[in-house]
Amino acid sequence: MACAQPEHRAENESEKTEVKLIVLGTVQDAGSPHIACTKGCCTDLIANPDHTRKVVSLGIVDELNKQTYLFEATPDMPAQLKMLVGHSGFQAKELSNGIFLTHAHIGHYTGLMYLGKEAINAVEVPVYAMPRMDSFLRNYGPWSQLVHSQNIYLNRITARDTIDLNDQLKVIPFRVPHRDEYSETVGYQIIGPEKTALFIPDIDKWDRWNQS
Repeated sequence: MACAQPEHRAENESEKTEVKLIVLGTVQDAGSPHIACTKGCCTDLIANPDHTRKVVSLGIVDELNKQTYLFEATPDMPAQLKMLVGHSGFQAKELSNGIFLTHAHIGHYTGLMYLGKEAINAVEVPVYAMPRMDSFLRNYGPWSQLVHSQNIYLNRITARDTIDLNDQLKVIPFRVPHRDEYSETVGYQIIGPEKTALFIPDIDKWDRWNQS
């Protein structure tokens, strides 16, 4: 029995340090069925909704630190946060420990509206945004109300800087070419204890990007 105890502790420790990446959605900004679409792909969904089709988003679950993180604040964010909690092996909070935004197109940030007084009236949910995205949220309503009411706490980030979330999870934003009317567009390198993931929800053309 004494010989088995160290091995048993190692197994438990391995379970605790697990980091999970959860695909919470893959659909284009406007959702599914798409507005004004008359094709069979959407008309069938009106008659027979598919609730698994959500706007593009990722979730991270860190079992060791008992934290969750959300990438993109989509119009489907309430359901996606529930999905993220459901994938957690601990009593996760309803709101994640941080939300990372890529840019200011409707499918990628408008879910922030659910953090306001009309919905949960959150308290200082950390939101990570690039400089132009940060300024957009601070200076234009209704998003500025979330800042002034302290529903969200903006963390201004810069491209290629490493964001240390905890001892086993890092995030690095990087610029990608896209329509940048109101903000920059970024992807994220998500670095866990064993694997690294690349999240690029929007990019115009690969050949316009000066990266391998």
